[in-house]
Amino acid sequence: MVIIRYCSILSFSIYFVIGVALISPVYPDSQYNIGNPILSEIWIDPVNGDDNNTGISPSLALRTLTEGWSRTSNLTNTGYRLNLMAGNYSCEPDDIDNCLNYFGDRHGTYAHPLIIQAVNGRKSVIIRGGFDFRNVSYLYLIDLDLRGGGELPVNISGNNLIHFASADHILLRGLSVNGPDCDNDQCNNLQEVLKVNQAQHFYVENSEFSGAWHTVVDYFSVQYGHFINSNLHTAGQWCMYVKGGSAYLNIESNEMHHAFLGFQAGQSSNLALMQTPWLHYEAYDIKFVNNIMHNIQGVGMSVAGGYNILMAHNTLYNVGIDNSNGFPLFQAVLGERGCSPTDELPNSVGICQAALTAGGWGTGIQSDNIESIPNRNVFVYNNIFYNSRNNQTLYTHFTVWSERERPIGFENIPDPIQADNNLVIRGNLIWNGSSNHPLGVDNDTGCTDANPACNAARLIVENSINQIEPQLINPAQGDFRPLSGGNLLNNNITSNSDSPAVITYIPPDFTWSDLPAQPVVPPGTVSNRIIKDRDGAIRKIPDIPGAYTGDIGVLSDSDRVFNWLESTFPDVINPSGVLSQTLAGYYYRYYTGSGAYLAEHHGNLYYLGEISGWQIIELGTITQFLEMAMDAGY
Repeated sequence: MVIIRYCSILSFSIYFVIGVALISPVYPDSQYNIGNPILSEIWIDPVNGDDNNTGISPSLALRTLTEGWSRTSNLTNTGYRLNLMAGNYSCEPDDIDNCLNYFGDRHGTYAHPLIIQAVNGRKSVIIRGGFDFRNVSYLYLIDLDLRGGGELPVNISGNNLIHFASADHILLRGLSVNGPDCDNDQCNNLQEVLKVNQAQHFYVENSEFSGAWHTVVDYFSVQYGHFINSNLHTAGQWCMYVKGGSAYLNIESNEMHHAFLGFQAGQSSNLALMQTPWLHYEAYDIKFVNNIMHNIQGVGMSVAGGYNILMAHNTLYNVGIDNSNGFPLFQAVLGERGCSPTDELPNSVGICQAALTAGGWGTGIQSDNIESIPNRNVFVYNNIFYNSRNNQTLYTHFTVWSERERPIGFENIPDPIQADNNLVIRGNLIWNGSSNHPLGVDNDTGCTDANPACNAARLIVENSINQIEPQLINPAQGDFRPLSGGNLLNNNITSNSDSPAVITYIPPDFTWSDLPAQPVVPPGTVSNRIIKDRDGAIRKIPDIPGAYTGDIGVLSDSDRVFNWLESTFPDVINPSGVLSQTLAGYYYRYYTGSGAYLAEHHGNLYYLGEISGWQIIELGTITQFLEMAMDAGY
């Protein structure tokens, strides 16, 4: 028996005692619903399995995932679950420096999907070299641990740890996908950790992605789906961007940190690779809400060629603080577009010309990517931008590009090209540098005095800029909730106060009527109402800025205890602020950073994590912990 004493408070000691394993995590209300599929079970054991076995039971398990995949070719009458038993899975077909690990050409249905799942939950299965999936439908990956790059091999895609192309109805749930713990190409050969090309209905939940010299998550032409409650970190460039006509994505309640750049809607695309009808903007209908972003040297949030982009109720801490390049907190710039041959499409010019004939934006001659894609309807509402003492952006709070003429040879794009067409920045609390730190907008940039939606006068009046330093519980240790009794929760911080310190605004709904007529782009979600905060508490009207409402009155006793433990033991339980879930009588949270669980069941508090040997331990009752949590302001 292993017993670890970790604290003694209020005259009683709390001990970790080894027990039995916790159940798999449950996901938010907005989770992808797997339903009740018809499944045939295939068992795979990398230690004791044999590919000559039937695979129908643990005792008759196969050895390799390649063999298991080969037995799923007929998805007409049944789906399949490939049950991966505990162990390390070598590169397939052979354990070589660069894995094949390629799996493709499987088209399941909602009733008959293909599931690859770790039988014993997270941390029980390690896939060396990751995966390359192409031409797949209704594929669900659950509780897998993928590792590669550096001294470990990578898959056949070469520079990604997990890659999808030509895919639809994909679920990634409870994954740990980790490259090397470094962020430059001298120590890291992964360009991206998760790369998704030309996919629809792509859902990511409760997962961790880390370790690339360029970008952690790269979406190109991905429509419909969500990316929620996940942890992204360690990148030489971006945590995440969505581009190439990506659309209808809800990116919510994630933590993004320790990368050079944060999140961007839009970027730079080759018109020949974009998909009809999403041939105009780089990104459509992206809702980026309730996220935590911290320790990011470059820009926190950015839009580059976006249409109907909502960035609201996020909390950003120590972002844009690089002291050499001069990044802002938020920027609105132009997306890039070109027409270039690829290995798959050597005749790119013909494809680009066909896209232009259909009404797409770009050029029909071979061209590198050029700044040419405007923004329209970008709403930046009720965020906290908080740079602690001795941390500030080098030059300005914002960067908004001025309008430009359409490049020669480019067709269908509005002329002039504007980065600030109906850009609205309201209700944000900004604490960044001195009281006279420049806004970054004037008549030589975007958001000129002639722009009715975004100009210097409106920015000053409709945002709190270096007027109040937000009081958060412990942001340096990862707790970004407002301090109980602090200035964020004072009654005068409302939009109804006679002299408010912070005014917040309800984001207006989008329209879908100001897109180009051809090709016709299906409408997205016009509603911009944000019902819950990062803790799941119902948002009030008026609200406070940032990812949390701080309304502990709606929190259960268990949530208060969870919140306090997150702040008290950040090295053991991280990241903070994950959503609470319910399954089989357990009310609990799963922490992607440490792989740990906190759970309440019949009034008792349980922990599962590394220091308990990945087995459940009972800590005591919720009531015992509640008094300490409430004394600390939770």
